[in-house]
Amino acid sequence: MTFDGAPASSTLWLRVLAAIVLIPVTLASAFLGGWILAAWVGLAGLAMSVEWVQIVHHERFGWRFALHALAIMSSLGFAAMERPNLGWTAILICALIGAVASQAREERAVWMILGIVYIATPCLAFVWVRDLRPLGLESAIWLLAVVWTTDSIAYGVGSLAGGPKLAPLVSPKKTWAGAIAGVVCAACVSILFAVVSGSASVTSVVAAGIVLSLLAQMGDLAESQLKRTFGVKDMSDLIPGHGGALDRLDGLIFATLGLAACVLVTGLTPLAWVLR
Repeated sequence: MTFDGAPASSTLWLRVLAAIVLIPVTLASAFLGGWILAAWVGLAGLAMSVEWVQIVHHERFGWRFALHALAIMSSLGFAAMERPNLGWTAILICALIGAVASQAREERAVWMILGIVYIATPCLAFVWVRDLRPLGLESAIWLLAVVWTTDSIAYGVGSLAGGPKLAPLVSPKKTWAGAIAGVVCAACVSILFAVVSGSASVTSVVAAGIVLSLLAQMGDLAESQLKRTFGVKDMSDLIPGHGGALDRLDGLIFATLGLAACVLVTGLTPLAWVLR
């Protein structure tokens, strides 16, 4: 996240400590894949769903959260069994049930549908990307590296450099300096992954990395707009120094969906384009 003004040292240390714990666990689960990755992603999805239901629907647990959980866990279970198509179907069915139930209660169905799709779909997409052949693991790690680099560098540079605001009406503390620095560093990370993966098309991988970085920042802004819409500062205090799961994973949501869409269109991850 891009901020102006020096961050409080206590907040910075909390962010560092949280990263020390969460990053190795996430990388290990991505490396192991299968049911272990599905379980870890599922926990993240459930945490996001609790926050969404609490903020948007003003309840912590209930039938809405149950539908979120069913969509997440069933779709990830199918993904772990290498049946992702059934996973997409499970998400759509749960969203449809949520829409019908909301209309029966004379409530707006759009927030129920959006919540399930917004959270469950990228969870499934991440596990699906990890299972791609070839270079699925490399693509998942690249995705994480691009998003984490974008977020961390943008936060640091924005805090130190300040300058013009990126989107003052949506998120007053984000700056252009931080956003540009995040994109540049994401491009550098993509060069490294292109070389390590043996890709001859460094330009294509860098271009894809820049798009993923931009999507990550768009996800951050979208989540900021959601918080402004419902009048909250943080989704929760689940992760010290970061806020809630949605606060921490907003960029990864958009970037994962972008990478999954790219694979669906081209048939291969950008790291494998030269292998055609």
